[in-house]
Amino acid sequence: MPPTRKRFAIVGAGLAGAATAFHLRRAGATDIVILEKEPVPGVHASGRNAAMIREIMEEPELQALSTESTTAMRAAGLASYRQTGGLLMGMGDDDASRWIPFLRGTARFHETDGVIDVAGLLNAYLRGIEVRYGCELEAHETSSVNGLTVHTNEGPIAADVLINAAGPWAGQVGGIDVTPKNRTLYSTAHDPAVDPDWPWVWDLEGGYYFRPESGGWLLCACDEAIARPGAYDDDPDVLADLWRKIETYQPGLGEPVIAHHWVGQRTFARDRLPVIGFDARNPHLFHVAGLGGHGVTLSWSIGKLAASLLLGQGEQPVLFAPARLLAELLP
Repeated sequence: MPPTRKRFAIVGAGLAGAATAFHLRRAGATDIVILEKEPVPGVHASGRNAAMIREIMEEPELQALSTESTTAMRAAGLASYRQTGGLLMGMGDDDASRWIPFLRGTARFHETDGVIDVAGLLNAYLRGIEVRYGCELEAHETSSVNGLTVHTNEGPIAADVLINAAGPWAGQVGGIDVTPKNRTLYSTAHDPAVDPDWPWVWDLEGGYYFRPESGGWLLCACDEAIARPGAYDDDPDVLADLWRKIETYQPGLGEPVIAHHWVGQRTFARDRLPVIGFDARNPHLFHVAGLGGHGVTLSWSIGKLAASLLLGQGEQPVLFAPARLLAELLP
């Protein structure tokens, strides 16, 4: 029996793959399938984040994408969005205690930032898209007959293009140099003193952030431990580092009671920029990877950019081209 044929086969039903499929469909493309090895979407990086929308980027190369993405997501109404605003500590001259009484230092307040329902956003992207859950990629190969054959545990698929949106597994799937790094999030017990309408607080230099969540706090020490894909190893030293940062920069927060915690993964290229575009070694392979923790905020614009390149309607941004990671492999 000949393999099933699809125009686009996407590996991974996380935010990168889902947003790419969403924009392909919006542009009129059909014959799309997403291969997701888990029984539901968003099990890994897309479901293990802080759900924060932060428009102002550390990387100037990402600012235009971020502004486009955050503006579009607020306007589209794809998922529930709480516009709490965000405080970037040390990046402005306003007294941060204007927004949260115990805060110490100056900040830049960005009014339209906030918190989004990530599961709702992911489901909105996936609506109307064929997703094969429990379908795991085993290998892929090019041929003169099918163009590209994707081998899965459910049988082969012939595809014009295989889209590598595999998150922490993107390096393995696409043979590119990207590295998963673990990040730990802590959720505290209920605290009646926490106002749920307070903005999130992020200190890029100090290396911590926190925001109101479920009647308490969600806190992070911005740890970056290199890890194997899907290896969410718990490091007890991270909590000690978090308390040290809080005591140093925001002692008014105190030391709230930790109720639970979890580890997620963010995947980075060496230059910490996304990898978006066709693979220079294989015209049937396309990458949407290395979002480096910006998957929630940038998903709309990165999916749109990927779709335009896949459909031959856009120009490849050199900064994001996969070839920059493959220079040592090319003739």
